[in-house]
Amino acid sequence: MAGRESDELFWQGAGDLAKLSEELNNSKLRVAAKRVWEPHIDLTEETERIVLKAEIAGVSTAGVDVIYIQERNSVMIRGRRDEDVDSEQARVGVYQLEILYGEFEREVKLPNVELKTSEMRAIFRHGLLIVLIPKAGARTIKLVVREN
Repeated sequence: MAGRESDELFWQGAGDLAKLSEELNNSKLRVAAKRVWEPHIDLTEETERIVLKAEIAGVSTAGVDVIYIQERNSVMIRGRRDEDVDSEQARVGVYQLEILYGEFEREVKLPNVELKTSEMRAIFRHGLLIVLIPKAGARTIKLVVREN
């Protein structure tokens, strides 16, 4: 009985590994076919606005597009990061390459709140693209509580 159970566990594990391997291969194929990378993002909600931050260090702001897509209530961030190569110094070795270069693109679905997209603005600070989207009708009013 113990032999049969261990055989079943073995084949179940083998099946799980095969499925995981297939998923990894498919994701690599999608990335290779797409030839773009996706920046990491933070999407947060504040009292009066939605804040979208994208990590795009090393990207020139001149080549960055931020587009609001009304039909999908999303923001598309596009651009390109070029490798800074010193033509006078040839590479003699590569020990680690983790930074992604080339075109990037990321579409971010926004929360289901009413927004003033016509007042969106974007700033670039310390390698972060920060998109600020005011909420419609957002206004903070502080009330003074008095005793009667």
